[in-house]
Amino acid sequence: MIEILLATYNGERFLSEQIESIINQSYTDYSILASDDNSSDCTLEILRGYESVLGEKINVVQSNTHSAKENFYNLLDMADAEYIALCDQDDFWERDRLKKSLKAVKRLERRYGKETPILVHSDLEIVDENLNSQNKKMSELTGISEAITHAKEESKYLYTISTEESFSRYLVENNITGNTVIINKALLDIYKRPKVSFMHDWWLGLIAFTFGKVGFLNECLVKYRQHESNELGAKNPLELRNIKKRNKQRIRENYDCMFAQVEEFLLLYKNELGKSRLADTYYAHKYLNAFANMKSKNRISKIRDILKYSFFKSSKILTLGEMLNI
Repeated sequence: MIEILLATYNGERFLSEQIESIINQSYTDYSILASDDNSSDCTLEILRGYESVLGEKINVVQSNTHSAKENFYNLLDMADAEYIALCDQDDFWERDRLKKSLKAVKRLERRYGKETPILVHSDLEIVDENLNSQNKKMSELTGISEAITHAKEESKYLYTISTEESFSRYLVENNITGNTVIINKALLDIYKRPKVSFMHDWWLGLIAFTFGKVGFLNECLVKYRQHESNELGAKNPLELRNIKKRNKQRIRENYDCMFAQVEEFLLLYKNELGKSRLADTYYAHKYLNAFANMKSKNRISKIRDILKYSFFKSSKILTLGEMLNI
């Protein structure tokens, strides 16, 4: 059974199409847990309508977090299934999204054990608001292509990117897109809700990288809808017009949040990191501490640590910006 966690807020425009794409999945052993975050439009009414039609297939709850991240954390707190898939309100799933994601996570469980926390994510096709292809993939705009170069090929399209070099890079750049994620019960069991984090997908990735395995399916299983409310999510960070939109204060806040996220992780998982049975997490512990300690250092020392521990972003230009601003 896969439990699909759907977080909504004022999503009336595209929500029905997303839910219909779930209903039309080739894999049908699923249930939907939807949490609406006090929408002011007809989102809740749409969810209630599907609840009346689908019955036990969907359960709708209400929240008041004022944050997509916290809404997803609420859902994770309530989740209780063998496998968990994350879902945004405005995308469109390919028919085999669940089938292929589940096959991938089960393959990794067979290889590394069901007790191993596993997260699998996939590529996305970027489309316009009418689902017309923009001939772009999310992997072209994130650091995932670089991560694959250090990955282990498990099967056609499936890569394990839980390597030492991938981990150090992940601390400064998230390449996991939450709306493609599936996790197993072992990861859900070790999940702890943070008080501070950048985003829920980055947090889940930290758990999987540290204590388990991260898999990437190099095929597009989700259509990522580009529209006025989410367009920043699929922009090339190297384009000049996008760089100009980032002011120095915002950049500073982002790095402060990265440091706080790692500090929170070390605090919440200090016991797990110290257990001898998790000796294979030694390098993760080393990089986590090195990154957290970098916060209080001067510019030259920070640059030295970036080079020493390979805290590199997906391009030389972005890494240079990191050195100048972190």
